[in-house]
Amino acid sequence: MIAAALRLLAAALLGGVAAPAHAPAPVVTPIGRGPAFELGTGARADRGAPIAGLRCERVAGGWRDAHVEVFARGRVLLLPPGIGVARPRQAAGAAIRRGRCSYPVRTTDPTGVVRYRPGRGLALGDLFAVWGQPLGRHRLCGFRSSAAVRVYVGGRRVAGAPGTVPLRRHAEIVVEIGPYVPPHRAYVFAGGEAATA
Repeated sequence: MIAAALRLLAAALLGGVAAPAHAPAPVVTPIGRGPAFELGTGARADRGAPIAGLRCERVAGGWRDAHVEVFARGRVLLLPPGIGVARPRQAAGAAIRRGRCSYPVRTTDPTGVVRYRPGRGLALGDLFAVWGQPLGRHRLCGFRSSAAVRVYVGGRRVAGAPGTVPLRRHAEIVVEIGPYVPPHRAYVFAGGEAATA
């Protein structure tokens, strides 16, 4: 499954769509390995239980996309497919096609694209709550640091609590703990649309 996820991630990131000419070349960052980096989708969400005021529902259409990248110890931490999609799930390769119900924030593949329902005021903290992973000033998933967790939107650092960063259409959000990894300013979404925020 990890091999399929890596192939899907590489295809999404390198899908033949060129970055804007003014953008610097991306820094190659290895994918983290081991239990700290290979996280599940969240036990409560897998069951469809209410989480932080969010409910798992069967509603069609109306999704928007943001892109979230997570780095810990200078390595990539992949967001697994199926965050916010209750079991049983129907998969096609590394992608999740459907589940029993979905939360208003979810992932369907391992590319970091986060699908969310507009108009609900959802933020990065909602994604992490549904994922069942901590996100705070000095904690990111299972990682802790005396230095603050850093959040970037469109390549610019954002002040304040990491969980309060809003999910917005085509936002490029980078979350880091540990060594600095130059944040990407943009992500090319399906259809070839490059967007930063």
